[in-house]
Amino acid sequence: MKKVVILKIEDYNRGILKEKIKVTLEKHFQISKNFKPLDKIVLKPNLLMEARPEEAITTHPLFVEVVGKIFKEMGNAVFVADSPGGFVSNKDMDSIYEKTGIKEVAQTNNFDLLYPTQSLVVGDIPMCWWAADNGKSEGNFKMINLAKLKTHDVMVLTLATKNLYGCISGLHKSHLHKMHPKTRDLTGVVLKLYEMLKPKLNIVDGILSLSGNGPAKQGRPRKLGLVILGDDALYTDYAISKALGIKDNDNPLIKEAKIRGLLKEDELEIVSDLHGETIKNFELPDHFIVNSIPSPLLNLLMPLISFKPVIDVKQCRLCGKCVQVCPKGAIHLNKTLRIDYKHCIMCMCCSEMCPHAAIDVKHSLLIKIIKGIHKCFQ
Repeated sequence: MKKVVILKIEDYNRGILKEKIKVTLEKHFQISKNFKPLDKIVLKPNLLMEARPEEAITTHPLFVEVVGKIFKEMGNAVFVADSPGGFVSNKDMDSIYEKTGIKEVAQTNNFDLLYPTQSLVVGDIPMCWWAADNGKSEGNFKMINLAKLKTHDVMVLTLATKNLYGCISGLHKSHLHKMHPKTRDLTGVVLKLYEMLKPKLNIVDGILSLSGNGPAKQGRPRKLGLVILGDDALYTDYAISKALGIKDNDNPLIKEAKIRGLLKEDELEIVSDLHGETIKNFELPDHFIVNSIPSPLLNLLMPLISFKPVIDVKQCRLCGKCVQVCPKGAIHLNKTLRIDYKHCIMCMCCSEMCPHAAIDVKHSLLIKIIKGIHKCFQ
């Protein structure tokens, strides 16, 4: 049986957060038996971009601190690592650590920060050196997956399983978007990572979540007051999806996992402070509207349904990040930015990585109508 525990924790209060997480880890996941004092623990937060904690784009630094201190007090060496898309140099990564508040937490608590300086190919995917083994060999890192509860404009949600995408080395993420442009294809890559990487624990920061058109600055922070712990990343995501009231067929990750036989509901035990209630009016991304249309009707409407990224020239600072991360080279910078829509694959990497929220999604009239109708029935 897989186990997921959903806790109600209203705020980032250091003492309350640490006590509740520690008690839950011991009671439900027996960490004192499953972790040796000299184990090297690597905490893998979601550090998508340079963002302040209150923007709810990255795992909150206090969340990282509390979990790290729990293991530090058990005698473990604690490390923090991530490899956000588009950030390949140590200088880039150091800036993210600093801007997200992680660097200060690491220095205060004697955690070591790791950098994506080397990669090892695992199952034809270049993985960051600190993730390639994940505790399979003596003396290597054991990963604790510290995801953020967020929406995702392509995947609907990005939680514990999608957070493993940050174990892929550097700009290879953009290459994978190029090779797998459709949602189902990208879901397949994420599930491949799930089968390759097995974090020892998954702890999702849902105290302040990101709703709407996440996973970056187009999303809207929403306080949920939730912390979710699980021994399996996919089952942890399944429990969260259920708590948000999302049907399995409307969540690409859950739908594909069930088709592949990777997820069986009767193998999951959920212990929840929500007591079976679902979260009301959690705003999902616009792509969710398309996913929720029945396939026969969607096939008929497809010629009238369109999305495309558009540049807000008032917000744009010409930093060139979108040019760097576009997997098809469809964005050109020459005094102004221009998107070549003939080559755009709608992966939305540009919008996801824009530090100035300057790239939005333009919808066809039909999508706007469907979106309005959907809101009326929420």
